[in-house]
Amino acid sequence: MGIFNRVKDMFRARNVDEEKGTVTRSIQTLELEDIVSYDLEDYIVKGKLVYEDGGFEWTVYHLAGETANRWLSFEEDDEWVIGMYDKTSVPKGEPGSGPFEYEGTTYQVKEHGTASIKEAEGRVGASPGQTVEYWDLVDNDTQEKQLSVEKWGGSLEASTGHEISEKEISIIAGT
Repeated sequence: MGIFNRVKDMFRARNVDEEKGTVTRSIQTLELEDIVSYDLEDYIVKGKLVYEDGGFEWTVYHLAGETANRWLSFEEDDEWVIGMYDKTSVPKGEPGSGPFEYEGTTYQVKEHGTASIKEAEGRVGASPGQTVEYWDLVDNDTQEKQLSVEKWGGSLEASTGHEISEKEISIIAGT
């Protein structure tokens, strides 16, 4: 039995309260140290960022797994849009308004702007009040691959991912 299985069993036992019932979490109520299971892997929530741009907010969670770290994002855009992202190599330049070639795939900018960090908890490498320029891109062919590019000060960061359904993840409350 791996360490994550032992930790999951421990948290499952803590999630049942005889008098109050089971503590449940959703993607909207995730907290640090909760466990997120996705694609047969378990991740512990180690950080949370809430971005704000012109009154529009979205949340990103830093997930730490046994072999990799990921970013789980969600935003409300008529319905919940959830994405799973993996950090990737930095692009050679900033995306413009036209097609953007990255690692053999052509992307188109879907959204571009400057956001401020409204909340920052745990291991995220950012602080409330910081600003970041961002580009959200989608591949031209399938419209399923996503590329997120962020410019923090003078340095770029990038991650690739795709939309997922909330049904694809399970959450165990850690506290």
